[in-house]
Amino acid sequence: MNPLDVIGSDGNNHVSKQLPLKTASSCFNSSFSSLTKQFTPELLKSDNESVESLANYPLLTDNPSLVHQWNHEYSVVCVSVSSSRGLLFCGTQDAKILVFDLNTYEKIHVLQAHEGAVLCLEISANEKFLFSGGSDSLLRIWDLETMTERFTIYSLMDIGDIFSITWIQDLNMVFFGTQNACILYAYVEVDGSWKNDPSFLPANRYDNFFDSKGPGGNMNPKQSKKNKQHTSPLVEVDTYNILRYAHNGYVYAMQSFKRTPETVEIFINIPNIYNHILVSGGGDGLVKLWGVGSDRSVVALHELDNEDSVLSMVISGSFLYAGLVDGQVNLWDLGTFQLIRSTKTDEGDVLSLALYADCLFKGTEHGITKWKLQGARRTDWVTHEGYALTVKLFERQGNPYLITGGVNNRLALWSLDGVYSASKRRSLSLSKKSILPLDNDSLLQTLAKFVSYKTVSKLPQFFIDDSRRCASFLVNLLTSFGATAQLIPVKNGNPIIHACFPAQVINSAKKKPSRILWYGHYDVVSADQSNGWVQDPFKMSAMDGYLYGRGVTDNKGPLLAAIYSVAELFSQDALKSDVVFLIEGEEESASFGFQEAVGAYKDVVGEIDWIFLSNSYWIDDHLPCINYGLRGVVGVKVEISSDKPDRHSGVDGGVSREPAVDLVKLISKLTSDEGRILLPGFFDGLNPPSEEEEKDYERILERAKIKSSKEMLMAKWRYPSLTVHKVTVSGPGNNTIIPQMASAAISLRITPEQNLESVKNMLVSFLKDKFKDLKTENECKISITHEAEPWLGDRRNTGFQVLENAIINEWGIEPLYIREGGSIPSIRFLEKAFGAPAIHYPCGQASDNAHLDNERLRVRNLYKSRNILNRVFQTL
Repeated sequence: MNPLDVIGSDGNNHVSKQLPLKTASSCFNSSFSSLTKQFTPELLKSDNESVESLANYPLLTDNPSLVHQWNHEYSVVCVSVSSSRGLLFCGTQDAKILVFDLNTYEKIHVLQAHEGAVLCLEISANEKFLFSGGSDSLLRIWDLETMTERFTIYSLMDIGDIFSITWIQDLNMVFFGTQNACILYAYVEVDGSWKNDPSFLPANRYDNFFDSKGPGGNMNPKQSKKNKQHTSPLVEVDTYNILRYAHNGYVYAMQSFKRTPETVEIFINIPNIYNHILVSGGGDGLVKLWGVGSDRSVVALHELDNEDSVLSMVISGSFLYAGLVDGQVNLWDLGTFQLIRSTKTDEGDVLSLALYADCLFKGTEHGITKWKLQGARRTDWVTHEGYALTVKLFERQGNPYLITGGVNNRLALWSLDGVYSASKRRSLSLSKKSILPLDNDSLLQTLAKFVSYKTVSKLPQFFIDDSRRCASFLVNLLTSFGATAQLIPVKNGNPIIHACFPAQVINSAKKKPSRILWYGHYDVVSADQSNGWVQDPFKMSAMDGYLYGRGVTDNKGPLLAAIYSVAELFSQDALKSDVVFLIEGEEESASFGFQEAVGAYKDVVGEIDWIFLSNSYWIDDHLPCINYGLRGVVGVKVEISSDKPDRHSGVDGGVSREPAVDLVKLISKLTSDEGRILLPGFFDGLNPPSEEEEKDYERILERAKIKSSKEMLMAKWRYPSLTVHKVTVSGPGNNTIIPQMASAAISLRITPEQNLESVKNMLVSFLKDKFKDLKTENECKISITHEAEPWLGDRRNTGFQVLENAIINEWGIEPLYIREGGSIPSIRFLEKAFGAPAIHYPCGQASDNAHLDNERLRVRNLYKSRNILNRVFQTL
């Protein structure tokens, strides 16, 4: 049975209609895989597996609790709620609108609304009017003060059923999506003069087929009984107000939004001339975005192709969830117009959707089910026997509720108060003010919200939703501070935030202001409270002068310090330089896609004079530092395999060369017995430390509270190294197996005097040559897994000197110049791409525990970093 068969009217003057759940025109024949092949399987697969390390991430606690339920003789098709009035409206199959009092749960009104099923309901933002659409091709407007019909809207075109409605209050415009693939809209002026001739209504018009004479030349008496009585004003849709074939299928879903601080994430890519946007979903598989002008013009702006009928949708922030046929839900990012997740289940067609925090409620032929967005996992909560046609979320008196209804003739009210504790809900709420305060209290509040996003880039199947929300959060934040901001899409990865604060103070001695690029990242490494954290790693806490939380020091705290310092200058009309932000979401995943995306948007970023970043730490907990050097890295995977399967050593041991033995021999060729790297020419060009550098190491050891030596610091900072990270073998892993395959992960840390490409070629050639010398029948495969160029800054340039003076002014002490043994892939790339020098300012202390449990940042360091950067941006 078609789940929507039950919606059609069974009256004599209306033929029961079936709503096709596949696109009627069958325009799209290609498989869904062709749409998603450009995305990684990890992003798109329906992942119902649980990950032990994520056990403490879910915010979900209890299932919704039943508050009240009502029974009716016919199916419940649609619902709407007036929270301020405490009224619940229910549209039914038998053409009625039932009105319930949410205080007493009594049915207080029954409106005979249509001459067929009531298919959709919508309440105006001011909660003065209720809009209803039905299978009689009419749209009716109801006055909620008097519970009477105020207007009836009709079209001379045969539009069929009305499936979706939305109302734009500022423009007095109502839009409705119909069975004949059109979107119609009308301007409704409350005090206007209207005609009242009911003969034009669809049910009263003569139909050449249904109203024709039967055998003998007579009409059926029931056919000739046309209802000529109509009391409410009639509004005819102007021919010019019909978007013909807005979709190539039924227009099942529709929403409209006004440009406000609360909806800014939806308008990221919408031209500023449109203060309203219409979003529609249809049987052709498309979600379309329409701009609505102040002159009431409607323009198609963008479309998202789902390749199957869009039956329902819900929008939250910049995310659009599209409910499709066969249990499929597609998640789109409206900031980049990218499909970022698609999940498909065996629940049947997704007829309705509601979203609350990290819970998605789906109405399908199996009832209402609840899904966790992280990992797209279904919970054990199911309600309604048979098809669930409607699910609606609303809040009343600060408490969240869910309304559900379906073909079991039942309407139910559920409380979501137990799903989250009150304190948890408060922590999830985000102030959407357009202008945020710039004091340090605001900085801490914003950092707490920033930390709450689980932006773990290496686990996109669980955290891509939070990463995308975080990107939109940053765009919103930067925009509220006055910057122009946008998202730069990264293929198969988290988007980059690009923002610019223009200079306000022009130095007459300069032809143009300096342009400073601040580089940072919003992604973090994974964290699990069971692994030593004393509190939820994604809920920032303060203790003994420190802030604790994942990402607080790497890199969310330093990044916000930079944003707030620039925003403060900008708010005071004191910004002397253009400051550009490039904030990526894949740094903890080797800056995947960063270089390609920035290269494509290089002209948008523009010319750059200086590059700044803060992505490292002091050498101890007491002395401020400046970082002027990083080692590069070349990572390789060496895999040796046999053409024979895994075997038993007692049966086949000694018969042939074994891959694991060959791998051990090959790796041993890389270093001498003393550990010196044996690649020919590897140390060519490496210079001994200068006299000045020798003194630097001596000053560090004199001033810093560390247990080390000059030789140890040099070994970690300025000399190359080789590491074998892990060795893996095939087979079940017991001690009697000859593995068919053995592999090793190896990395070389290289210095600024060494060339990355030369070292890569040198390493691969050496391994191949030494493998040939083994004269084995096994095969060897070598692949580069990751790489980053080394970096060495010029400590004598103006940027370093300005930073040093700012640190001295703030801390009252001369900073230490240090280097580090780690790598940041983007520094050298940015220097080359924009022809500008980079300056690296460490914000945190050595004990910050970045990437470890109980990551922290001293509040004093955060505030002083903001002040230091304020001076830098004023000076350069």
